[in-house]
Amino acid sequence: MYGAGVISGLLGIGGGVFKVLGMDVFMKLPMKVSTATSNFMIGVAAAASAGVYFSRGDINPLVAGPVALGILIGAQVGTKIMEYLNSKTLRLIFIPILIYIALAMLWKG
Repeated sequence: MYGAGVISGLLGIGGGVFKVLGMDVFMKLPMKVSTATSNFMIGVAAAASAGVYFSRGDINPLVAGPVALGILIGAQVGTKIMEYLNSKTLRLIFIPILIYIALAMLWKG
């Protein structure tokens, strides 16, 4: 996970993709467990940093409110959809996303 954080920081992209890939490939966790764990880890880090940014006045509540509402609704919908998907289908959805991110990194590099 340290490596995922370093790579995502160097490339300027979200680290969730690397965390899911690492848990799936290296730790041999099921895809559903990997995605849920990655989402939880990112959520904890975001919640910790949000307090700092909010106390400094860097967060506009008129923007953050609708974003938070969208996240809550998206999380509920995503959870319901994931109940019906098996790990193989989820992996087939995730692979094109990884390929796209890899090509975008190569293009920017």
